[in-house]
Amino acid sequence: MSSASSYVDLSISIGKIFLKNPVMLASGTAGFGFEFAEIFDISQIGGIATKTITSEPREGNPPPRIFETPSGMINSIGLANPGIDKFMEEIAPRLKNLPTRIILSVGGTSIDDFKYIVETVSEISSVDAIELNLSCPNVKEGGIHFGRSAETISRLLSELRLITEKPLWAKLSPQVTDIVELGTAAADSGADAIVVINTLPAMAIDIETKKPRLGAITGGLSGNAIHPVAVSMIYALHSAVDIPIIGVGGISSTEDAIELMLAGATALQIGSSAFADTNLPLKIIDGIGKYCRRQRFSSAREIVGAVEI
Repeated sequence: MSSASSYVDLSISIGKIFLKNPVMLASGTAGFGFEFAEIFDISQIGGIATKTITSEPREGNPPPRIFETPSGMINSIGLANPGIDKFMEEIAPRLKNLPTRIILSVGGTSIDDFKYIVETVSEISSVDAIELNLSCPNVKEGGIHFGRSAETISRLLSELRLITEKPLWAKLSPQVTDIVELGTAAADSGADAIVVINTLPAMAIDIETKKPRLGAITGGLSGNAIHPVAVSMIYALHSAVDIPIIGVGGISSTEDAIELMLAGATALQIGSSAFADTNLPLKIIDGIGKYCRRQRFSSAREIVGAVEI
């Protein structure tokens, strides 16, 4: 164990990407970064994962799209976005002005669709990595999500690896039988990192009107309720893959963030809790530093996988 020091090195590396600290904003919760840049100094965080871009514009699901639960939030946004053409024309040029790492989330309905989007956005110099949203339905495979088939993940990553030098991060769904099988498939096929977890399927009903709370009936549950699931899946993956894991799911405090790192996450993405407290990312960065000093760690990297079994 390292000796005590007033200075703690919070920097981490995800493959060839250097982050000043492990804390990022999760896809779908920070827009394209411009929104949060108006709220606090985003140069202080490690990076931002943008909302997901698809090849065609998407209006998203009908409202209402969000319902708060006692232990989280159910959302049904439906990947609303302007589509790749408008993104490249109007939004991509503005990314170079954001003073943090930019992780561009993309989604596709087929392997060819993914290839088109990835090849297009690979031209953007300010994009540091591409996060593959594997919860998208694969229309050529009967609508089954990419992230539920190890074979499909392998084929997708293998083909994408041939067309881009950008780091590829595979965001996996928790709605699977064996997360290790899927994570291993991604790692063995060219992924530079694994992002876990995405939301869990959920539904809420108004008992007076007897109608669903969401316009699309069901949505994805995020927040505190899914945090233990994230801890478990990250722990299982940490001993099975040799690429970094980015932990997501129910981070609402420094304790939650450190728990995911102890389980094996090299970096973190904060999602729905940042809506309630926009300064939460900065508080967690400060909290990680204090934890390291208390534990006599000289680097945040010493936390990763340090759970004692």
